Amino acid sequence: MEAVLRVVPVVGETTWSFVHRVAATYGLDAADLTGEWRSANWMQHKDRGCAGGEVLLDAVAQEQLARWCRVPAGHLARALPSWAAGPQALAGRDGDGRGWMRWRTGVLEWGPVVFGCGLCAARRGAGGGRVWVYGPQWRRLCVRHGRWPLEPGGGHPLRWVEVAGLAQELGRAQRRWARVARAAQEGGVAPREVFALARAVVCWWWER
Repeated sequence: MEAVLRVVPVVGETTWSFVHRVAATYGLDAADLTGEWRSANWMQHKDRGCAGGEVLLDAVAQEQLARWCRVPAGHLARALPSWAAGPQALAGRDGDGRGWMRWRTGVLEWGPVVFGCGLCAARRGAGGGRVWVYGPQWRRLCVRHGRWPLEPGGGHPLRWVEVAGLAQELGRAQRRWARVARAAQEGGVAPREVFALARAVVCWWWER
């Protein structure tokens, strides 16, 4: 495939999401791109459209993807959390010039996956298609577009909710979270446990 279009990753995006977007830019399916690589393991077909799935690429496959999207591999390494794990996970495999990939359950290693902001993705190429990013519950706000991304599989068709009227307040809360996380760690408590408790209290207030 001759690279003529540019697709830039969203910060925190899953590599599998980015492969989908690069393929969509050229009017292809993700399988059309992954078919160029050898697979080190097997993934059920139904799981290949799952947001929690991830694909790791060796150095050869990474360079090929970088050419297809016209973005340097170094930039991809900074934007995609799982990128650095690929060459190590696939070290020592000889593909006779072909790249290698390995399927992985990304949520187990890089945290929860949510829908990314479609408007941010559109500005980076591939139109308004879906994008998946790794995002803890306390850091998901898109300040630029006033959107709060939602998790896939929530029993509804929504990818995000509009929070433009609360964007400043939510932005301040996210900036202050670092202090809360440090205090939790100093007290021997995982930050996610503090957030889960606060969320439970707010949900209880809402229900009443």
